[in-house]
Amino acid sequence: MASIAARAATGLTAPRAARVSSARPTLSVNRAALRKAAAAPSSSPARGVATAAGVEIAQVAGEAGFIAGTAFTMIGITLLGLAVGFVLLRVEAAVEE
Repeated sequence: MASIAARAATGLTAPRAARVSSARPTLSVNRAALRKAAAAPSSSPARGVATAAGVEIAQVAGEAGFIAGTAFTMIGITLLGLAVGFVLLRVEAAVEE
């Protein structure tokens, strides 16, 4: 397996944008459109605040799948660690007898 420096020197690494986009799931909400709607001039200041709040809520809602997936992964890793620990305790008890 080649080192990172060797792959970078030979040009075998993926472009930065490709690596970042593959690291996280894409959002179905178009952020640029939401920001443009929030920045659009409105007749009353309250309307602009409400639109900005809506943009933030939409962005957080778009990340819900990523957050849930990460949470379930962490729970799975914890349960796997507990199972391995208990198996090791059984093996230790069997070896001592």
